[in-house]
Amino acid sequence: MTEAIVIGIFLALLLVIQIKDQKEIVILAKRNTIKIGLTLTLAVSILIIFWPQQLADQIKLSIFAILIASVGVLKEGLTPTRLIKFGVLIGDYKQFEAIQLEDSRLGETFITFYKGKNTHFSTLFRQDIKSIEHFFKQNGLENKIVIGEMPGEKVMPKSQKQQKSSQKKLGSTKV
Repeated sequence: MTEAIVIGIFLALLLVIQIKDQKEIVILAKRNTIKIGLTLTLAVSILIIFWPQQLADQIKLSIFAILIASVGVLKEGLTPTRLIKFGVLIGDYKQFEAIQLEDSRLGETFITFYKGKNTHFSTLFRQDIKSIEHFFKQNGLENKIVIGEMPGEKVMPKSQKQQKSSQKKLGSTKV
């Protein structure tokens, strides 16, 4: 029972931090109603299907369902100093190596925050790319902004990739 209470306290702290952070959001990320519906359905389904007999297990399962539901329900967005996204406790812009802006369909902007070589976070915003770019420049991040594709990551058709890899293999077998 103690374990369930401690887990509940940590979840409550996480939710309080996330809800407090949401009040600072200046530019709100696009919300997906399908994601919200699926997470709520999944949370309720888990409670119905796996409901245990012991109180401690009921508390743990409820905590798990609340965690799943909060992923879909909580808002994400940008503040003047950081990214607010569920699971990102410190989203300070200074920790990101690059911020890639891509123009999406219907005037929306797809933003990818690169933290390291294999770590990045992506979010879709309803604002156009110019207003997002202006927002980042106002906050002194013009040196981290990359518009369009990242340098060195040109997308090639599959046939060209296969040709390059076969040429590398042939080149490495020569003596």
